[in-house]
Amino acid sequence: MRIIARVAAAAVLGAALLSTATAQAAPAGTTIEPPIDCTPTTAHPNPIVVLPGGDGTPEQTDEQWTPVLTVLRGAGYCTVLFQGGIVNDKRWNGDIPSEAQQVADFIAKVRSTTGSEKVEIVAHSAGTIVSNYYLKFLDGAPTINHAIFLTPEVRGCDGAGVFGLKNPPITPVQLLTALPFLQSALAASSAEMATAMQMSPTSPLYQSLFGTPVTQPGVTYSAIATRNDQLATPAPACSTLDEPGVVNAVYEDLFPGAEPVDHSLIRSSANTAGWVLQQLQR
Repeated sequence: MRIIARVAAAAVLGAALLSTATAQAAPAGTTIEPPIDCTPTTAHPNPIVVLPGGDGTPEQTDEQWTPVLTVLRGAGYCTVLFQGGIVNDKRWNGDIPSEAQQVADFIAKVRSTTGSEKVEIVAHSAGTIVSNYYLKFLDGAPTINHAIFLTPEVRGCDGAGVFGLKNPPITPVQLLTALPFLQSALAASSAEMATAMQMSPTSPLYQSLFGTPVTQPGVTYSAIATRNDQLATPAPACSTLDEPGVVNAVYEDLFPGAEPVDHSLIRSSANTAGWVLQQLQR
């Protein structure tokens, strides 16, 4: 979770930043588009667009997602994986509205190429935030059948997991809430921090997205969390989309005794792939 990776050091410099910094804009980032070389079937008419999280690098994506992609394609789904907002070799490291537009453009291309009215979204971590922005603010809902989220970042996230903190006296999110000048000061310090501050639960963008109901009519939502999550904390609350009609699952409840997963590894689990298939049948 890319909330405030350098907030501790920046807090010390906050006053200076506030007085000297000029506004920074988060970059849009680049994209990696796969070839759309599969054809939907009568049994599975909606292509699947997979949006990975921000963990790892684009070069590691195939290895990270092979288990899930193999299962989805083996089940007969036309499945493509899109990477956007790439800045400094990291996915979803740019401006969230711009990233969501990249997703919108790619989904439009998938629909045009395949002739499908709708697609399915399977998104992980930071990819879920971009997905939700697309669905809620870019009129994406009419184009999506299912939105299936793996360890999403939703509400009640505290940022403590970024630092590996357990039961800290004050969480990073509480710090930004108590010292609101830090939000703008940090965002103004660099383009990288402008991006990170968009991801903070204290940011206007995040609050506009999750401060009111995020689910959209006509879209079937599912989310899976893990109690072993050390990034989207507190777990599993941070990854629970508590709105009507949403299926919320916890990996350990579904697969007791299975090999442990965490925030990242959940996207490489064959168990997760099977759960995704089940959600596509809802």
